[in-house]
Amino acid sequence: MTDETARLARLMNVAEAVIEELQRQGVLDIVADRGFNVTEMARAVIKAADGDVVPIPTRKTER
Repeated sequence: MTDETARLARLMNVAEAVIEELQRQGVLDIVADRGFNVTEMARAVIKAADGDVVPIPTRKTER
């Protein structure tokens, strides 16, 4: 298996796990309706698992 194939297989496995967890928690439809990008979440999970710092963007709420 090439490095690229292994990387994509890992990404797909993590994406499936993210989807299953969101479904288990009952929020899959909600986040899907809001344009949730499962691939980006899977990439962030992989980066965190590899020990990289994952910045979490925040939105400031206006009052």
